[in-house]
Order: sequence, then C-alpha cells, then structure tokens
Amino acid sequence: MKKIALLLLVTITFVSCSKSDDHLENFVKEFPESLVNQDKPLGTANIDGQTPININASFTEKISTLDPVIHYGAITLSNIENTEDNLKVNLSQADKTDNFITIKGNKYELQQFHFHYHSEHSINGEYGVMEIHFVHKSSKGAYAVLGVLVKNGKANTSLQTLFDGSPKLKGTNALSNLLNLNTLLPVDTNKYYAYSGSLTTPHLDFTLNEGPLTWFVFKNQIEMTNDQFKNYQGNYSKENFRVIQPLNNRKIFENIR
Repeated sequence: MKKIALLLLVTITFVSCSKSDDHLENFVKEFPESLVNQDKPLGTANIDGQTPININASFTEKISTLDPVIHYGAITLSNIENTEDNLKVNLSQADKTDNFITIKGNKYELQQFHFHYHSEHSINGEYGVMEIHFVHKSSKGAYAVLGVLVKNGKANTSLQTLFDGSPKLKGTNALSNLLNLNTLLPVDTNKYYAYSGSLTTPHLDFTLNEGPLTWFVFKNQIEMTNDQFKNYQGNYSKENFRVIQPLNNRKIFENIR
C-alpha cells in the first residue's frame, strides 16, 4: 500500500508540474516591445499615457519573461536629500554604473530613488502606505522606473537608516553607511505589472508630465512599522502623491513567473 501511495503521489506531482509548465507556455515569453523606450528619450508630453494608474488585476495581459534583470548591490549613502516634498537618495557616478537593470538587453542605470505617501499607484483600488520609485536612465536618455509599494507590518532597518539620515530641513546629508538596495525590494521581483507611462512630477493633478517611460509596479509589497511611517512624517508632513490618471487605451501587462 505504501508503494502504491508513493507512486500515486509522484504521478500527481508530475501531472501538476506538467500542467503548470503547459500553463506558462501559453504566455508570451518576450517583454513587450511596445513598452521598451530605449530610443525614446524623456522630454515629450505623453498625452494619453500619464502616471499613476489604478491597476485592475482582472484586466491584465499575461506575460512570462525574465525581464527586467535587476543588478543591485550596496551603495554609499553619500547624498541623502530633503527636497521639502520628499526624501530622495542620489547615487554617485560609481554607484550608478554598478546598479542597473536591463530590459531586452538594454541597460538602464539607477540614478536615484525617492518616496511618496500614500502610494501613487493603486492595485484593485487599494493604496499602499508609501511608494518608492527607483529611477533608471539609459545612455540614450530613456527612462524606466521600478515602483515598490509599502505597507504596515514589520520594521525595515534599511528604511530606518534612511529616515534617520534625512536632513531635517531642505538640503543633503552624507553618510558613510552602505545600504544594500535589495533590502528595499520585495522578495519576489518576478511578479509585477508593467505599462507605458510618465513622470508623476512636477504636476500632481491632470496637467501633463513628461514621458514616455517604462513602468514596473511590483505585486508584492515591503513592510515598515507605523512608528517608522510617523518618523518619516516628522520630516515630511505633506502628502506628495499624484492623482490617478486615465488608462485610456493602454495595456497593463502582468508577469506571472
């Protein structure tokens, strides 16, 4: 009986895996060419493609791709900036070179990352407490942004380092600390939504911001405590999120790897 049960378990597992593999085979394996802005430098108003948007997970087009490939490591916190609107971390030239993403083989170097609260994107109508934007730029001036939503939960020591290192007033601080950027990303970065959009500043209303650029919004969120959020609000008391923009005829792609 034990042998039969074991054989049955192996058979079920094999069939389950086979079905899963067949399921993945039904999806496009290449990142959509329409979202790659490698030859489209920022600078033109993106009339029908503004950011942020509400992501309705029921109306996404499924893909299964390894892009973007994220090459993140440790950076030196040599320029933590209080812009008055938010906290922004600017990378040194050496750190820009070493921290980048690739999309279909095209390299986009990380320039800076900054914070918004509450989150700018919503998923199925729900917002995060905060959102971090990792802003990348290619050698041709094209942009791609990773969006990480933040929710209440466990303490994040990397966020605490940044919040503690923020200038109290407008200006910059230089720390000797190293920060591993991967500690600010969700565990599974293969699960995301992608679409073509725009910057979310300087205009927070429906006035057009520059575009186009490639957006990735991770499905999973990172966590911080409510006390950490209050700590951030101590320096940045004013919310700095842009209103949700019309989707128009754009497609939202969902990576299901």
